[in-house]
Amino acid sequence: MLETKMARPNESLRPYVWAYGMTTGRVDSAPLVIPLPARPKQLLTFSFADRYCTSRGSAPTVATPRVAVVGPQSCAHPGLVISGCIDHFTVHFQPSGFNRLFRVPMTHLTDSVHEAHGVTGSMISALEQRLGEIADFAARIQLVEAWFSRLLGNFAHRDPVAIAANRLFATHGTQRVSAMAQASGLSTRQFERRFLIQVGLPPKFYSRIIRFNAVLNDKLRDPNRTWSHISHEYAYYDQMHFVRDCRDFTGQAPTGFLARLDAAPEFHTFYASGDSPSRD
Repeated sequence: MLETKMARPNESLRPYVWAYGMTTGRVDSAPLVIPLPARPKQLLTFSFADRYCTSRGSAPTVATPRVAVVGPQSCAHPGLVISGCIDHFTVHFQPSGFNRLFRVPMTHLTDSVHEAHGVTGSMISALEQRLGEIADFAARIQLVEAWFSRLLGNFAHRDPVAIAANRLFATHGTQRVSAMAQASGLSTRQFERRFLIQVGLPPKFYSRIIRFNAVLNDKLRDPNRTWSHISHEYAYYDQMHFVRDCRDFTGQAPTGFLARLDAAPEFHTFYASGDSPSRD
C-alpha cells in the first residue's frame, strides 16, 4: 500500500517551487504501471529505496536515476513501473523555477530525464545524503528549502517572463501570448525566445499542455463530472477539441486513458495543477 503527501513551499520560494511530494509504502503484488502524458512541470526526484522504472512495450524496464531531473514533456512517454519498497521525494517546480534556481536552459531538459548530478553538479550529493538520513516529510522539506534559499543568493529578483509563466500555470493556460508579452514589456518574439529558454517549450504549446492537465486533474478529483462540462469550463471549443488534445498528449481517447489511472490514485498528483496541490 502506498501513501502520497503533498505540501506547499514557504512564501519566499513559491515563485520557484510549486509543491513538494512524498510517496512511501510497498507494492508487493503486480507492479503498478503509471501512464505519462505530456506534462508541464519540471521535477527533481530522490529515490531512497527501490527505484521507479520506465517501460516501453515489450522492451526490458530501465531504472530511473536515483536522483533525477525531469524536464517538461511535450508528448506521451513510456509509463513508470512501480514495485517493491518505495520512498520517493519530489520537488515540483514552477514553470521557470528550475531555470531560475540552477541557471540551466530548459531546452536542454525538455522531453528527457537526466541523472541530477550531471545537471546540477556535485553540490546535490550532500543534499541527497542528508535527505536519505531522515524520513519525516516536513523535515525533508525544511532541509530542501534551506538549500534552495542558499542557491538563490543574489538572484532572487523578479523576472517578468518567470512571473508570466507562473501566472499561466496558475490560470490553467488561459493567458494569450501577446498579452503576456505586453505585460512583460517585451515584444512577442523576445518574450517567446526568453520563455523557451526558461520553460523549455514555446508558450502557446505549453498553454495547451497546461490546459489539458488541468482538465485531467479536475476529472480525477471529481469523476462524476462529465468531460464535456469540464472541457467547456477550460475554454475548449467543444468536447472533440479536448479529445484531439487528449490523443495528441496521451495517444488515447479520454475514457481509455482515465481507465489506466484508476488503479493508482496515489499518483494522481502527477497531473495536479493550478494554485495548490491536490493533497496536503
